[in-house]
Amino acid sequence: MDKKSLRKNMISTLSSLDKTYKNEKEEILKEKFLEFIKEHDIKSIGIVLAMPHELDTDGIIAWMKEEGREVYTPVCDYKSKEMNFCRFVSFEDIIIDEKNLRVPSSCEDINNQVELIVVPGLIYSEAGYRIGYGGGFYDRFLKDYKGLKASLLFEEQIGEVITEDHDVPVDVLITPDRTIGAKSRRLTDEK
Repeated sequence: MDKKSLRKNMISTLSSLDKTYKNEKEEILKEKFLEFIKEHDIKSIGIVLAMPHELDTDGIIAWMKEEGREVYTPVCDYKSKEMNFCRFVSFEDIIIDEKNLRVPSSCEDINNQVELIVVPGLIYSEAGYRIGYGGGFYDRFLKDYKGLKASLLFEEQIGEVITEDHDVPVDVLITPDRTIGAKSRRLTDEK
């Protein structure tokens, strides 16, 4: 199967998850992630304002703000194919961009070297490789990023991944059921 078909199938799978099941798993995942942030004393984070079929990130963002931690959300320039992480101020300060994504209304305060970036995607291998939405924004951005890369996902999102030379894997996968050290798994596989 090609990437386009794999993407389409996963969006269908995620969109058809039972609402109660999805909400329960999201709550578990959020709690696990907040514990991860506390454990690693993360002070700045890059995270998306999620789409309806994705894990709802609003609660994580609200908690980070309440805790006095810095939150940055990605803003894409579709002409130059570049992405920057802009400071999140408040949920009242959000607009919809040309691809129907929620983004901050202002992008004056940029931080592209936050301590942790939560990398979105559709399908993940346990080694941290992923199939995203096909724009390549994260792979281009991550090649110069030095911090920790994590992804939050449902167990249903672990599956077949087609990798290419330019793909940048994440370091940690967090699901409601487990935390996978993808980076150490890759290092073990390379030996």
